[in-house]
Amino acid sequence: MEMTAEQRKILQAIAAAEPVRGDAATWAVTAGWAVQAEDGDIDLTEAGRDVLTAQAGRKG
Repeated sequence: MEMTAEQRKILQAIAAAEPVRGDAATWAVTAGWAVQAEDGDIDLTEAGRDVLTAQAGRKG
């Protein structure tokens, strides 16, 4: 699956434990690539890690 540079940045930010809020967080969770806890913490799902790794491989 192709993703935009902005979407890739969102997943990279989540992976780096940087704050991701609003529409960006909603997009990642809705896509199934992240999960958000009640306290607002967000983390990549296994699928999210896989897609981010695959995208990194394509850029090389």
